[in-house]
Amino acid sequence: MLNDEKIALEKEIKLKKESAEKELIEREKSIADRERELAELRAKAAAFPKELETAVAQSVKDATDRIKFESKSREDLFRKEFEGERNVLTTKNDSLEKAYKDVVAANTRLAQQLEASYQKVQDIAEKTVESTSQSKSLADLQKLFVEQSRKGSGEKTA
Repeated sequence: MLNDEKIALEKEIKLKKESAEKELIEREKSIADRERELAELRAKAAAFPKELETAVAQSVKDATDRIKFESKSREDLFRKEFEGERNVLTTKNDSLEKAYKDVVAANTRLAQQLEASYQKVQDIAEKTVESTSQSKSLADLQKLFVEQSRKGSGEKTA
């Protein structure tokens, strides 16, 4: 009995020892896992400022690039609008200059026609005056002939 008790106790001690060793191995494993996790977190924490700085720098660069691109796009659009407006105004200006030249040419042509018309009117007036004076001279001559004819016929009858 004593021997049985001793065997039973040894068995129980062995089981408790095995159980304690298993528990100890699991705790060691758990502690090792926690230590590894702690080391990883410390490494991440140590690297975080650098990562944050890199992320902020990248975000700033991205935002700057985007703003530059948008500004360039707007500038290009404004330049194209300006060029378009300038082309329209240049075309209008050219058209107005052509119209002005056409008006000046028409005005010159009309002035020449007016001058020619004045000359014709003056020629007609001179011919009319000439014709009138010739008619008057002819009428005076006819009167003179009539008077002389009367005188001449009056002298013959007298």
